[in-house]
Amino acid sequence: MKVFISDDQEQQRLWLNDIITAQLEALHFNYELVSVWQPTDVLAAVKDGGGPNLYFLDIVLQREINGIQLASKIRDYDPDGFIVYVTVRDDMIPDTLSAMTTPTGFISKTNMFDKAKFVPEVQRVLQVVKKRLGMLQQSAEPTLTIRSGALLLTLKLKDIIYCEKEQLTAMHFFNEFQSYALNLDHVITVDFNKGVISMDNHDHLTFSRGTIKKLRAYYQTQG
Repeated sequence: MKVFISDDQEQQRLWLNDIITAQLEALHFNYELVSVWQPTDVLAAVKDGGGPNLYFLDIVLQREINGIQLASKIRDYDPDGFIVYVTVRDDMIPDTLSAMTTPTGFISKTNMFDKAKFVPEVQRVLQVVKKRLGMLQQSAEPTLTIRSGALLLTLKLKDIIYCEKEQLTAMHFFNEFQSYALNLDHVITVDFNKGVISMDNHDHLTFSRGTIKKLRAYYQTQG
């Protein structure tokens, strides 16, 4: 899990780095602290894929976009990520909800440099993150992440009927066709004479006789 801390006030950002990483270590998180904090740099790192990640965002970033807008953009690439707002602007909390950024928590900067008061707030949020991360990992199903335009889409393999030019080894996929990975759980009928495969979404895929022989051979080996 990558951890991002985005705050335009250097003194506050460095303080947050120290406090947050110390608590991540104490709670035995497996994490990587990413040094970038500027919105454009954070988004560039998030676009590389992976996740869910953890984001600590100052709502009032004095940059091209504020923390709420940054969170909205993060959601395009990391829908399951954990967003935590660290702010002095409690009056802007409703804005984070109306923007549908689904924050995991809020940490007030009121007691920021008072360890005795600030650290418990960080601990409280990280304990929630750890619990939810554990639940995500336990219920995780095999997925495929693909890029569609500027977005990354994560699909459950069981929901993929067939796709072009992907090697999918999990579950019940047949990868011997040149252009398709075929989920055999969604095959309804196969006409080996005509080279036509009918899928349960009513699609009909047509292959050459030479190609369809590969599927016949596979079925024969399965008894």
